[in-house]
Amino acid sequence: MDNNPVITAVTDIAASPEEVWKVLTDFAAYAQWHPVLSFLDVPIDILTGTRLQAQVSTGTDNDGEYSFTVLHHEAPRRLAWEGGIPDILTGRHSFVLEPRDGGTRFTESEEFTGTAAAETIEAARSQLEENYASFGRALKERLISGH
Repeated sequence: MDNNPVITAVTDIAASPEEVWKVLTDFAAYAQWHPVLSFLDVPIDILTGTRLQAQVSTGTDNDGEYSFTVLHHEAPRRLAWEGGIPDILTGRHSFVLEPRDGGTRFTESEEFTGTAAAETIEAARSQLEENYASFGRALKERLISGH
């Protein structure tokens, strides 16, 4: 078992990185397309160090409000944030957008650290992998639908 497990999902999207970035960073609109995440009181400017508040609604005991700190914000290439319980279970979530065949290869990844990371994440790995893949599909659908 890896002490710092990582969950990754890759989605190819027939839209430019700039178009994907626009949807990915429109935090106020997440509730309209993201299956489990909506942001609360979104600040106007999102920069490195910005704190984001989000509501997670999965239908499990993990539902609730969470805080994330933006670690990296490089339009339209990479966004990363971190949140969790320090030293227990923290996730460093990243989104990488790469031009690919006239569209974008969207890679969503999260590395988990802390004393509970390996056991907690490995027990839920297959469900988490499916969840992350569904997030990429939802983003792709949002771009296809033009909303």
